[in-house]
Amino acid sequence: MTAATSQPRSRLSIWLIGLLFGPIIVMLWLGRGWLALVYLLAQLIYFGIIFLAVGSGFVVPPAMADLGTVVSVLGLPFNIIAIIHGLKLRTTSLSRPWFSRWYIVFILPLAAAWVILFILLRTCFYQPFNAPSTSMVPGIMLGDYFLVSKAAYGYSRFSFPFVLADFPGRIWAGEPKRGDVVVFKLPRDNTTDYIKRLIGLPGDRIQLRDGVVYLNGAALPLTPVQDIPCLEGAHCNYLRETLPDGRSYIINNANPNGSADNTDEYVVPPGHYFMMGDNRDNTLDSRFGQNARGGGVGYVPYENLIGPVVLIYWNSLGIRIDDRLEGYPTK
Repeated sequence: MTAATSQPRSRLSIWLIGLLFGPIIVMLWLGRGWLALVYLLAQLIYFGIIFLAVGSGFVVPPAMADLGTVVSVLGLPFNIIAIIHGLKLRTTSLSRPWFSRWYIVFILPLAAAWVILFILLRTCFYQPFNAPSTSMVPGIMLGDYFLVSKAAYGYSRFSFPFVLADFPGRIWAGEPKRGDVVVFKLPRDNTTDYIKRLIGLPGDRIQLRDGVVYLNGAALPLTPVQDIPCLEGAHCNYLRETLPDGRSYIINNANPNGSADNTDEYVVPPGHYFMMGDNRDNTLDSRFGQNARGGGVGYVPYENLIGPVVLIYWNSLGIRIDDRLEGYPTK
């Protein structure tokens, strides 16, 4: 089908579309499909480098409360470049291919983003979350944005944002490991997203004595850590806790006589897991049963697991990310 020709696009339309919607829409509006793809690739590389630099700790993120604002500000240079480019192209871009019609210009990118980003990536591979509390300090800080691997443990009925099928258990199941930082659906409502560290596997015996975790009768070693900044004022007592397989991470046990520092022994049922927050005196976790006053977490069923955290890529409070997801191995 031969593309129709028309009058040049108005300068005002290029300015408005460029500022509000960005370079890809501008190029589609001008009928330059290949340039739209070039801008798309350039933006993916640009934002990939930025988030990689922040996620690896090379760059401290600016303190901005909303990630959408961050993306808009960081994308502004691309918008300006596209406007200047579009104004230069407007008199030579007179061809009007099918994708330059106004309704397709806006619907096509939105539909593609919905299918690729939401349905494919978010549902099947990696889902973004953010930390609304300090229950996992210092491994996960307030304001952290992170990705959870959906494929790591396989898929359950809670893996999808909408109900595709109500099936029991998991498909393509993978085994969680002690020490994983896990996002899961709160068992007492199967709706609320929680994030904790997996401490106990099915069949494990867990007890706390004076703030020390006893796993199957053996205490998990604790080593003081001095060189991590206290981001909660004067209420920090950072300790490195080491699991039997040698995996370690940092916890905060600020109050040696906390309300859950001494417990009865828990025996994790088959098909369930025992979760604890790293900020041991400021977390609602498996130490508190679902019938606890005000509601607790209790043992978490396997099918409630969404997946482990695999990458922290931003912090809205301007906190450096470093290697804390790996448990500060250099500290």
